[in-house]
Amino acid sequence: MRRAIFLSAVLALSACAYFNALYNAKRHFADAERAAVRGDLGLAYSNYGTAIEKAARSLRRDPDGRWADDALYLIGRAHFARGDYREAAAALERLLRETDDAGIRTGAFAYLGAVAVRLGEPAAAVTRLDSAVARADKGSELAAFARLWRARARFALAEEEAAWPDIEAAASIDGAMGREARLEWATRAVQLDQPDRATAAFAALFRDKDAHVAADSVAALAARAGQRWGGAQTAALLDGVTSSAWPSAARDALRLRRAELLAAAGDSAEALREARAIAGRAAGSTADRARVVMARWALAAAQDMEDLEDVRNLLLPAIADAEARRLVQALKALAVLVELPSSQPLALFAAGELARDELRAPHVARSLFVAFADIAPTSIWAPKALLAAIAIDPESEEATSLRRRLESHRGNVYLAAVSGGEPGPRYEQAENMLSGALANLHRHARDEAARRDALLVQALTRLDSLRAAARADSLRTGCIAWLDSLAIAGIRADSMLAACVRADSARMDSILTIDTMLLLPDSLRPDSLRADSLRRDTLSRLER
Repeated sequence: MRRAIFLSAVLALSACAYFNALYNAKRHFADAERAAVRGDLGLAYSNYGTAIEKAARSLRRDPDGRWADDALYLIGRAHFARGDYREAAAALERLLRETDDAGIRTGAFAYLGAVAVRLGEPAAAVTRLDSAVARADKGSELAAFARLWRARARFALAEEEAAWPDIEAAASIDGAMGREARLEWATRAVQLDQPDRATAAFAALFRDKDAHVAADSVAALAARAGQRWGGAQTAALLDGVTSSAWPSAARDALRLRRAELLAAAGDSAEALREARAIAGRAAGSTADRARVVMARWALAAAQDMEDLEDVRNLLLPAIADAEARRLVQALKALAVLVELPSSQPLALFAAGELARDELRAPHVARSLFVAFADIAPTSIWAPKALLAAIAIDPESEEATSLRRRLESHRGNVYLAAVSGGEPGPRYEQAENMLSGALANLHRHARDEAARRDALLVQALTRLDSLRAAARADSLRTGCIAWLDSLAIAGIRADSMLAACVRADSARMDSILTIDTMLLLPDSLRPDSLRADSLRRDTLSRLER
């Protein structure tokens, strides 16, 4: 009898350990799936590996047991997720030989079809996936998986007309696999120049409230669509994001991308309206980015130096953004250069380069190059400045006028060089002198801009200190008046004043409690505060 009870206990413990191993394997597999959806691929890979180890341990303990099919199925799927396609195929083929569970067999067919696609065997994949699609419950994650992979197999076989219905059917199913199908639907449509299908796919992504996890991929796909179809049509693809249920940060970032596409398509009014709305409503990096985008547009349209002050004011609230900081520094350096021409005319040439190359403000750059040629018309570099101004917009009326001005500089080394003549040593000498002078001017402008920043920081620090001192004086005066009203004096008054100035409410409460207690007659005080219960040295300190 005892032996039978012992054997039953051993078997129960073994079964429990067997089940626990599989339970832990499933838990790690689920953790891996969630990490993969989040994009944390390293954690997902690790958890898939742990799931395989624990499921294999469960299978070794009872290869013919009740949960052996579940263990094999999990091992096959985890190997597939890790990219171990041969190992996945081995586990799933064994599963098909050993199981009669209809649901698990359907899953095995689906995953074996996906493995065949990954191994470059699309024709074999279609056969497996046909079985899975026929058996899977419509609307299930497995049905979405099987249809998506059958679409991929058919695309690989150049059977596009048969592939589209599969991918669209998979995309109509809720969940992570349906979301993957929606993203691939959009991707294939852009790649294969199918704008109508792309429009439907993007709309489906925006209807999916959880598709924001793929927002970066959607933005990259929109950029690719913009290269293929232009800004106006691509902006239309993103119309649905405005009313989508995505979180505001992801929605606003993509709306800003839509605004950039509208601007590229020439709809500057709508683009500016959208960017302004985002800058005013969004928070953090998205609002900062919207301001930088608007600043870029303003710089491209700026006609003169006065316009740049508005750009600087636009960028200052976004100073946490690295590009905003760089642009603000460049604007300050430009201001420094424009202050120098009375002593160093070449500063205008340097300012023109900065406006053209760093700020990308072509009209401002052209005016600065022309200004240098105006104030230093006999300089060897005046024709070069005029050539730089012409190059900004060669077809403009101003360019035509500037070409006429070049006629008075015949024989200049720069005009000889652009005419195809041999540059010669005078050209090299002029270029070396110009390069050195411009480098020094740019360095001086950057240093002076940084120094002005430092002076501003120091001034703000001093102002903050003065404000803090004023607040402290005001607070001290108020605290003294308050203490007078309480009629507290001596050491405790000093302690209370210090705590009041520090706004240390806990310390103030403790002092007030003690002072209030000491004002009570002995008969009403707690025992711990009666005079006869206090130590003599404590009383002597209080009496000092």
